[in-house]
Amino acid sequence: MSTETRESWSGKLGFVLAAAGSAIGLGNIWKFPYITGMNGGGAFVLVYLGCILLFGLPLMLCEITIGRKTGKNPYGAFKALQVKRSRTADVIGVLLMLGAVSLAASGHYGFAVILFAAACLFVWLGFAAVGLISLITAMLILSYYAVVGAWIVDYVYRSFTGGLHFTQVSEAAGAFNHYLDREPGRIAAELIIFMVLTAGMIIFGIRKGIERCSKVLMPLLFFLLLAVIVRGVTLPGAKEGIRFFLNPDFSKLSIAGVLEALGHAFYSLSLGMGITITYGSYLRKDENIFSTSLWIVALDTLAALLGGLAIFPAVFAMQLAPDAGPGLIFNVLPATFYRIPGGMGWFWAGLFFLMMTIAALTSAAALLESGVTFIMDQFKVRRVPAVIGTFLGVTLLGFLTCYSTNHWENLPGIEHFVQNVFNVRTGSWFDLLDKLTSNWMLPLMGLLTVIFVGWIWGARKAGRELREGTHGLVDENLITWLSGFRGEPRYMEAANSGLTIMTLWGILIRYIGPVVILAIFIQVITK
Repeated sequence: MSTETRESWSGKLGFVLAAAGSAIGLGNIWKFPYITGMNGGGAFVLVYLGCILLFGLPLMLCEITIGRKTGKNPYGAFKALQVKRSRTADVIGVLLMLGAVSLAASGHYGFAVILFAAACLFVWLGFAAVGLISLITAMLILSYYAVVGAWIVDYVYRSFTGGLHFTQVSEAAGAFNHYLDREPGRIAAELIIFMVLTAGMIIFGIRKGIERCSKVLMPLLFFLLLAVIVRGVTLPGAKEGIRFFLNPDFSKLSIAGVLEALGHAFYSLSLGMGITITYGSYLRKDENIFSTSLWIVALDTLAALLGGLAIFPAVFAMQLAPDAGPGLIFNVLPATFYRIPGGMGWFWAGLFFLMMTIAALTSAAALLESGVTFIMDQFKVRRVPAVIGTFLGVTLLGFLTCYSTNHWENLPGIEHFVQNVFNVRTGSWFDLLDKLTSNWMLPLMGLLTVIFVGWIWGARKAGRELREGTHGLVDENLITWLSGFRGEPRYMEAANSGLTIMTLWGILIRYIGPVVILAIFIQVITK
């Protein structure tokens, strides 16, 4: 039995840097630049910023509030806050069962079984099922996210040892595909290295582990970003890349691009996977949830914007394609860095992939901590054995991704099972997990979280917790505050009425948020 007392962050800075580290991951520096390139550049950036403020921030406030109110892991938090028996949970369970029947009728038996299992959890556990499924989602994501981290560790080594000397994108793409297809054993070894580093960040606890590492790694991440940006923007022809990234051209932005911006705003902040609830559970009562969330969102967004500035000026300067999609990092950038004048391309490539390693590690540590906190809370296990057990489980599952990233050739038995049960004829184990978590589980958990906070727990009760530590800021009339008339005697009576930050948040999570997240969900599953 565990005798450890529950820790807390040392203060606002520690929490902000740790939570920002969980959000600032490969999605900011890898995915954001390439989806920006595929959706017209600056116009997409503007829409993304709006989505972050209107939809990402309110959901983050929900998750931190749930965590701090209960001081528990996501499963324990939802269980503590839900009413004894929720008819809404039963209705959701029935709807999920109907969805499972529909999937089975279309031949997607595997997805039908998963959806039916989720429905049964809802009927059995109520909204506590949201917390449990969020944790399962986090572990599944970490199992393949860590493999991408392993690729980046490999590219750090290759950069500094002269292994990325590619003059053409086709050469870099060929080498990367050979690495994925023909060297799974090497990837598995690098996965172990990456997971050991991840476990090392959290094994010493919240303050001495995650917080201490975040206070070193996050400033280092931004320093490396700035170093790469400075080199990129000083290259001849870099202005075209800056113009592409920052100049809005709405003629190139489609409805699908807007929904993509909505979806990325949701995923970029690590929402729907239990991380923010877990980190929020270690937050002290006197901390201002609203201001800390603003800082986290600001740092996450800044990292995404800097990631674009680190990539596009150099890509344009070397006259390469900015819309290369997921291959932008491992195919286009090695050729880009090698072409940089002065013979120091290897150095800049090494700095870039080292920066990517830091981003991957801080996010992976947050994912692993979600599972560790759950085991410690629910089974009263001490931190060290909880870390070791979660590390082993995720790493073993990650080996499947190591051997099936581009295709199923290395997993013939599993390939036959997946093709018959999930009706998936192409792709790989990596693709299957990514589709299951990103397209299905994350949007559903986000949708159910805002429904829970807005309607089941209730915006009023959640607002009381959110109000703690804000010193009345969230209850200020927004119009009076923004117009500069705060404190004016004529407006004092209306200072805490009308449209305030709190009432706006309530409207967003009760009405607009569910509709928007449902739209994201429909868009991604019908692609």
